[in-house]
Amino acid sequence: MEERQIINPFGYGNASRVIDENRKPADWWTEFLEINLEVVENEFYVLFRNGSLVKKGRSKFRSSQYLLGDRFKSFRQTYERL
Repeated sequence: MEERQIINPFGYGNASRVIDENRKPADWWTEFLEINLEVVENEFYVLFRNGSLVKKGRSKFRSSQYLLGDRFKSFRQTYERL
């Protein structure tokens, strides 16, 4: 079986698996963030220290939001427990 290579959009760090944000419930992400730290994040992806590369869906920040005056909200801010 051929092994698939993960292309890391950040160009640095180690991405060993890709997770689609929309495939997991919000509670799952809240628990995931309690034990995992982000390395880097942009509008479309988040790379974590454990090698997880998360493709944003629900929390994706669209370019048009900049024009509306919205401020970028990090992945952690989206799922942070209050």
